[in-house]
Amino acid sequence: MDRNKYSKAEAFRYEILAVQRQGNRLLNNLLKEIGLTASQAEVLRILDEWKTLSLKDLGHLLICESGSPSRLLDRMSADGLVEKVVDPKDSRYVILQLTTQGVEKAKLVEDIEQGLYEQLMQLYSEEELETMSSLLFRFLKGQSLADTLKRRGYEP
Repeated sequence: MDRNKYSKAEAFRYEILAVQRQGNRLLNNLLKEIGLTASQAEVLRILDEWKTLSLKDLGHLLICESGSPSRLLDRMSADGLVEKVVDPKDSRYVILQLTTQGVEKAKLVEDIEQGLYEQLMQLYSEEELETMSSLLFRFLKGQSLADTLKRRGYEP
């Protein structure tokens, strides 16, 4: 096999993996200080922004968690971060919303994320971030994660 033929693509693949792992490591270390995982933090931020969602709608907005997030939500509910309320429009369903404690934790998560974004903005210019975002989004084109990102308002 001509290894050099794919060396740039291979390096790019491993660089994406390394950046993802390092980013997750940084985020998880910071979140550990407030007793959260990255998946829990994502749920808090989404519910803080959207206020109320069904389990299905929340699942369509999550990047960290694939499939149904019901176990994750059960844990967060038991921890007093999220509450399940009967949907006033249809009593057969429940909607999810943050508790007071969940709102407070969401603010801490936002502060942590802002710190990470500041670090990125010190490393890269706005133009570089825009270019990288566009290139990475192209890789996701036609995939369900691209649709999830679009639903969350992230599209180059």
